[in-house]
Amino acid sequence: MRLENGEVLLLWPLALHVLTAGYYYNSGGLHQAIDLRTNQDGSIVKPVYAAESGTVDQVQAWDGHTKTGMQSYGNMVRIRHADYNGKTLQTRYAHLSSCCVAQGERVEEGQLIGYTGQTGNVYGAHLHFEVIWDGVRRNPLVWLDEDFTLATGSEYTYGAGEHGVTRPAEQEAPAAAGKLQRMCIVGEDPDIAAKAAELGLAVQTVTAQLIGPASEGDAMTMWALALVCGGEYFSRYTEEGYHG
Repeated sequence: MRLENGEVLLLWPLALHVLTAGYYYNSGGLHQAIDLRTNQDGSIVKPVYAAESGTVDQVQAWDGHTKTGMQSYGNMVRIRHADYNGKTLQTRYAHLSSCCVAQGERVEEGQLIGYTGQTGNVYGAHLHFEVIWDGVRRNPLVWLDEDFTLATGSEYTYGAGEHGVTRPAEQEAPAAAGKLQRMCIVGEDPDIAAKAAELGLAVQTVTAQLIGPASEGDAMTMWALALVCGGEYFSRYTEEGYHG
């Protein structure tokens, strides 16, 4: 979101804010990103949300074996946001198990864009998150608030003069006014409605839809339904009142 003072405050892309690696690795090597823990309650698959509104300008599908070059990111989404101080601002989300958006698609802040995993060059499941400003990867913590914890206590956080973003007291986080998130699964399984009902969802046959504010539980339920039915999953924002 853009603050009244002109600064950018990005939304945390995961509900869990545990830093396992900072802009520099604990070893001192340059990382140019942050890694966030995804392993929680026995699951490594967690919903990933857009850090700010923008347009998806890159979606990469991992080839399943290459761990060098761009393929080191595994399944990956990159979003271009509105320019900041006249220069391009982008965010990248890597090592995903799956992506829910397509290149060229407009996404809203907080919209579900994929699920965490361990694709690409990884030694364990995590979300690799980058902030790219003016073509250079910056310290993401400088663009986020300070609501996070450290996995070991020794992870790199801020350099000299750096700090998290503070939202002015009078400015609240914007709601998706006039919009609801529409999560949709389209598949060939004729029993999709029955399987959805078992998960507590009332849906149409063949096409499953959930329209409303999307909680982490909603997102995980729809993802599970897509796996069960072998269908294709989509996540979109739609105008309020749309129910078709």
